[in-house]
Amino acid sequence: MGASLKGISADNIKASLGNPDDLNVRSITLNLLMENRLECSIVFIAGIADEKEIENFIIKPLQQLSPAVEIKDILLTVQKEIIQAKSIATLHLYKDAIHDLLNGKTIVIIEGINDVLSIDVAKWKERSLTEAEGQRVTKGPLIGFNENLATNIAIMRHAIKNEQLRLENYTFGSLTNTNICIIYLEQSVDKTILAELKKRLTKIKSSKILDANYVEEYIRDQFLTPFPLILTTDRPDVLTGEITDGKIAILVEGTPYALVIPALFLQFLQSPDDYYFVNGGVTRLLRILALTLAIYLPAFYLAFVTYHPGLLPFDLILSLASQREGKPLPLVVELLLFMFLFQIIIEGALRLPKGLVSVVSIVGTIIIGQSAVEAGLVQPATLLVVSMSYIFSFVAPIMTLATAVRTLRYGFILIAAFLGLYGIILATLALVFHLNHLRSFGVPYFSPLFPFNPKDQKDTIYRFPLRKLTNKHQFQHEEPVSKKRE
Repeated sequence: MGASLKGISADNIKASLGNPDDLNVRSITLNLLMENRLECSIVFIAGIADEKEIENFIIKPLQQLSPAVEIKDILLTVQKEIIQAKSIATLHLYKDAIHDLLNGKTIVIIEGINDVLSIDVAKWKERSLTEAEGQRVTKGPLIGFNENLATNIAIMRHAIKNEQLRLENYTFGSLTNTNICIIYLEQSVDKTILAELKKRLTKIKSSKILDANYVEEYIRDQFLTPFPLILTTDRPDVLTGEITDGKIAILVEGTPYALVIPALFLQFLQSPDDYYFVNGGVTRLLRILALTLAIYLPAFYLAFVTYHPGLLPFDLILSLASQREGKPLPLVVELLLFMFLFQIIIEGALRLPKGLVSVVSIVGTIIIGQSAVEAGLVQPATLLVVSMSYIFSFVAPIMTLATAVRTLRYGFILIAAFLGLYGIILATLALVFHLNHLRSFGVPYFSPLFPFNPKDQKDTIYRFPLRKLTNKHQFQHEEPVSKKRE
């Protein structure tokens, strides 16, 4: 319980906030009663409150009052008959008044009355809606979320005009007081998963929530895995598709990315383009093939050249053998060295001005590769394999999957260096076992492939025509959900 509002004044609020320069207090004398006048203070923070609305809908109506003979409830009269703002609430606790003030609302304090009015005239500065950057498409909607929670909620309201749509608001972070909103369809959401999500949200005790990832790390299933267990997207159309399929979305104030639970492995292989082109199913197959090669190509190259050269064509063996002549570094070191250099170039390009990214990336890669080959440090085939592997990994439709691909690629290279093809086979079996073991809010991560259900294969590895996708896969959680997280 917080302190009551008894004796609250503008001076108390100034002292609580450290007397900031952007805290404005407008004092007005109310001619509301015939026998006496009341002092009124209008308190707001400049920059996050709409000063025009304050002037037109709060100050002017209060100044133009005509005295009345008798008023039983002054605060109720001001709220319902005088102030013309869109949303007004009566507050009874001091902490609520401070919270609303910091959220852009205007506080009206009337002399001699313990309660105050909180008027919603917030006007936050926000970035205009632009094209989604996280999941870019060549056809389809281009709009993406921005950092304003109210704007993102409005976008989803526009996308899903259904009376079953539910929105629930929460505030986390004792220092930041960050607002989040969970969105779902009442008729299709799994109530057990929804209850589990709310249970995990109540355990968030962080003093600050700066991004959706803060929430994600608190609520995700605690498995030691490189794979993302919660889907992130900055596209309203993707979020709309997930919500209408029975998933739950989480919007976080201050971040243009939404979270989706539960998340399945196959979701990270799917792109919005799959549904906006007639041949989307073929495109998805090519994407899955490319990501598989991104993981396995360097490992197979190392295993064949080092341990199993007899399995390669004779002409190819002669070519690779001539390239290896005089090279001082072992093949596994060559691979790891070039992968490290490629990754450093990519990381550096992310911090450069956009005009220099393509120039530095292309020129840097060509110069380093050509110089290393001419200096006799590495063989051209190694450079080719690493380059192809990185190019294949760029087709990952969701950025969090690219991190998992990169981690697996290093792991497969290392095991191939010790055990060759046998190591790759063992690592593949371990990977499949690991994917089968993973759960996202109690839902098997590898479903609907495992456990396999023929009826649910219309939108997995290959997308069937849209007319056949009316009944999407209905995922089922496994009990107990909370124990799966431990």
